[in-house]
Amino acid sequence: AAARPPERLTVSQAAEKYRFLNNPGSYVGPLKNDMTPYLIEPMDTLQSLDFTGMVFAGPAQCAKTEMVMNWLTYSAVCDPADMMIVQTTNTTARDFSMRRVDRMHRHSPEVGKLLIHGKQGDNVFDKHYQSGMMLTLSWPAINELSGKPIPRGWLTDYDRMPEDINGEGSAFDLARKRGTTFGRHSMWA
Repeated sequence: AAARPPERLTVSQAAEKYRFLNNPGSYVGPLKNDMTPYLIEPMDTLQSLDFTGMVFAGPAQCAKTEMVMNWLTYSAVCDPADMMIVQTTNTTARDFSMRRVDRMHRHSPEVGKLLIHGKQGDNVFDKHYQSGMMLTLSWPAINELSGKPIPRGWLTDYDRMPEDINGEGSAFDLARKRGTTFGRHSMWA
């Protein structure tokens, strides 16, 4: 899996092909981009080689989180690369891991079968895939946003994060430095 060429799909195409939503009390079925057409362009920008950062501002409950889940799907299935999802606190990172990521692995079989199961491959804050890709779920702390080369990352609920992390700068600036090694193949949103 680590040596195979990437599947030539956009993030939005990969989402339609591989994601299945099972939101208790809400929609259950395959992800359909026509339900949120305003997310297609920003989603597909996540794989652009012309940009290394993206900011998306939108109202609550407009499916912004689905963009990162679709990007994770694309990364796990089509074009593996390490990824970090930064939540506001370690408690929200834990909740996101169980409520969003673990459910996606259960209900999107093509993504879930790529996960390495067991304590070493699948725990609350780290998910390892057969391709060698690693997903890290984290929070805005200097030790979390330092010393790790990670080409892809997403900071969620950025407006609730501290403006300055331990006097070192903003979470976005610190996170984007994780991708420096990867040049134009890096993207942080």
